[in-house]
Amino acid sequence: MSYFRKAGSWLARSAMVCLVLCLSDGAWAEEGSGAPIPLLTEEQLTNYPFSIPVDETPPKVEELSVGEQFVLDSQRGDIEDLVARKLGVLYLKGSREDLSVLQRLVDGGYISSSRTNDWQSLGVVFGDILAEELDLRWVMYEDDLGESRALQFRKTQSFVFPVTMFSKRVQFGQTIDIPAIFVKIQKDVEGFVAFEAEKVRYDANERRLNLDSDQEFLPPDR
Repeated sequence: MSYFRKAGSWLARSAMVCLVLCLSDGAWAEEGSGAPIPLLTEEQLTNYPFSIPVDETPPKVEELSVGEQFVLDSQRGDIEDLVARKLGVLYLKGSREDLSVLQRLVDGGYISSSRTNDWQSLGVVFGDILAEELDLRWVMYEDDLGESRALQFRKTQSFVFPVTMFSKRVQFGQTIDIPAIFVKIQKDVEGFVAFEAEKVRYDANERRLNLDSDQEFLPPDR
């Protein structure tokens, strides 16, 4: 599965806090040994070269245009026709109940490895299941690498890219286990939820600390 998550300045601040804690722990451990304790100034801490640079530029996210919606509908229709002709299944429900049907399509060899468009159409139908079951929605996602149709988790910077999920696996000769892939993505989305909850807690604590700091400069009550 491919997904994109951008934490922005929140992640950078968290990394700085972690560094402070690590330095504090190291200082405490060496306090009795008489060894010099490394200390960083505020400027050094701000400019510390973290190993993972944080890109502050968010992707451009827009609602699907009428044209993009038409393309998705056409791809859905291609898979529905294939499922009806090859498996005798007349309707897809758009829920996890369809996972076994899609797997039968794969296991039966009904999509040639050379038909990239069909594999991407299968990714669209799979994306519909993810959207229905995991609180995701289709959007147009654009970054410095180009545009993609993606699934966005709520209004966050967490995304899933299902359209090319199967075509890339076919390209690299990987086994396609659709129910297992669904479970993996479900766990990733649970990680999105935990990440957003932690960010909310961090922001709330930061606001509280800023408020406490401001209170120190207020004149005493008379």
